[in-house]
Amino acid sequence: MLIIEDYRGCYGDGLERYCGFDRFSHDDGKNILFHGMGCIEYPLHKLKYKDYEKKIFWNLEHPCAWYHGDKNFAAISANMDKYFQKIFTICPYTADWLNTLQKSNVFSPSYLPFNKNNVIDKKEDKEFDVIYWGHIFADIHINFIDAMKDFKYNFLSLGEHEWAAPYRHLGYEKLITSINMSRSQMWDTLRKTKICLITNHAYLTPSQIANVKSIRNWQKCEAFSHIDDGWVPQYKTRMIESAVNRTLMLVKKNPWKVDEMWFEADKEFIFFENDDELPSLIEEISSNWHKYENIVENAFIKATTDYTVENFLNLVERSLDDE
Repeated sequence: MLIIEDYRGCYGDGLERYCGFDRFSHDDGKNILFHGMGCIEYPLHKLKYKDYEKKIFWNLEHPCAWYHGDKNFAAISANMDKYFQKIFTICPYTADWLNTLQKSNVFSPSYLPFNKNNVIDKKEDKEFDVIYWGHIFADIHINFIDAMKDFKYNFLSLGEHEWAAPYRHLGYEKLITSINMSRSQMWDTLRKTKICLITNHAYLTPSQIANVKSIRNWQKCEAFSHIDDGWVPQYKTRMIESAVNRTLMLVKKNPWKVDEMWFEADKEFIFFENDDELPSLIEEISSNWHKYENIVENAFIKATTDYTVENFLNLVERSLDDE
C-alpha cells in the first residue's frame, strides 16, 4: 500500500507528523492511503492517484468541516465526489451520520495511534503536578488555568494570538510557561508530570452554530445533539500522548463517548464533572500519587500495545480486504 502525506493545513508540529508512515509505504499500484489535510485541500493528489483501485483517507478534523462554514470543504470532507472507498475518522458520530445519509459503509471510526519508536519505556520522576496544553477558546480553559496556577504546573500554548478574542488580554498569557514548545520537549515534560487536564470537545461560536444548522439533516448527527450548549465532541491527541508518557488523564465528563471508546474510565483515566472540583482533585491526586499510578500504568499498556501505528495500518489493510 502506498502512503501519501501532505501536512499543509495541519499544525506545524502536530502529532500526525510523527507517525513515520514512510517506513511502511510500498507502491503496489492498487491501494493508497492519504494522510494529512493537504491531500484533500489541494486537487493534485486526487488527480495523480485517481486510477488506484482502493483509495483511503484518514480524517482527523471531523466534525470541524460542518461548523467552519466552507460548503466546498464540507462536501470534500463528506466524500461527495465518492473518490475514497474508505475514510477513517476520529468522530464516530460523523461516521454513522454520513454512512446513513449516503447509504454506504465508507466511514469508520479510528483511534489515534502513536509511533512506538517515540515511546520512552523508562519511568521518570514526577517534577510537576499538572499540565494543560492548547488554546483558550472557552470558559473551561480559563477554569483549567485557574485550577492549575497554585500547583507546580505547565501551561503550553502557541500564544495568545491563537486564542478566541474574548479571552485575550485578560492576563492569562502571563501564565504561559512555554510558547510553541516542540513535541519532543512536550513529551519529556509530560513524563515528568502527574496530571493532564483534558476536554475532548470543540467549543463553538454563535456563527459556527449557525453554520451547522444551515446543513440539511444536521439534527440527525449525534455530534450536534448539544450544539445549543455550544459544544461538540472532538477526540484530541492529549489522551494518547498522555497515556504513552505515563501522565494521568483527568477528563471532562461529557454527553458523548469518544474518550470511552478507546480508554476505560476509572481503570485507565478519570472523569471529572464540575470544573470547580479541579483544585481539590489536583491536590488529592498529587498528594497521593501512589494511589493513581496503576491507572497510569494501565493506560500506558493499552496505548503502547493496542494503539500503535502498526496496528492502525493493519486496520486499514483489513478494510481493503473487506471492500
